[in-house]
Amino acid sequence: MVTKPTLYLGIGLALLSSDLCLLLLTLNILGWFNILHADLSFIEQAAETISAKQWQLYFQSATLAWLVLVLLSAVQRQQKDEKVAAASDDSKVTKEGKNYSHGASLVKSICIVVLTLLTPHMLESHRHRHPILRRSLIRHQSTSVTTNQNNVGADSDVNTQEEATIASASSVTPQELVFSVDNMTCGGCGSHVRNLVESNLNQQQQQASSMTVDKVAVDWRAGVLSIYGGNLNEFVDQSVIIDMLKKEGYPTSFLYVN
Repeated sequence: MVTKPTLYLGIGLALLSSDLCLLLLTLNILGWFNILHADLSFIEQAAETISAKQWQLYFQSATLAWLVLVLLSAVQRQQKDEKVAAASDDSKVTKEGKNYSHGASLVKSICIVVLTLLTPHMLESHRHRHPILRRSLIRHQSTSVTTNQNNVGADSDVNTQEEATIASASSVTPQELVFSVDNMTCGGCGSHVRNLVESNLNQQQQQASSMTVDKVAVDWRAGVLSIYGGNLNEFVDQSVIIDMLKKEGYPTSFLYVN
């Protein structure tokens, strides 16, 4: 049987190993459905630090060590119970019931930790489907871009489709749209504003395939909303965003394109 402190330790290591993905996903879902609005900037910054410095490799090793220790302790406990059961045959049924309960608890604990650890890998291929997934997955896109460039440079036989993909990617102009948003008094307000903007951008993106949205950032203390992506100035309807936020009680004005 896995004790609660041991289970919490395993979940904590799995969260740190996965860049806090499941924690961010849970809080973002609660915020999206207006159940709980929280300032996630500290958690996102911590996840970005773990990802940038590759600390998750150490946490992954610790998580694997946790799994091994839990399995070894379970085997030792089973051997001990078998010896006790052999000494007292009259309690055989009771011992079998306890072993089943301990085994079920062990399997549940291991499944929780493993699923927490694998959450970003399961969501990675679906990150384009919803803003919540993109926001919960902390990844540095510059790393993937550099990797792709290195692969293209190392491969001398680049086919026509790869060249077309590179050409289309280079035609996308990275841009940042900056807005001024008033009446944001806490991190929950900033989370609510970001949810509203991401939902609206998701609808606009379906109508403009040439537009890409990478990230929506809100600094509620400074009253600034930033939208990062490609070809934003051409396809994003800024008036729609401004009117939507004004109706929600956040007077908004467009500042500049970077």
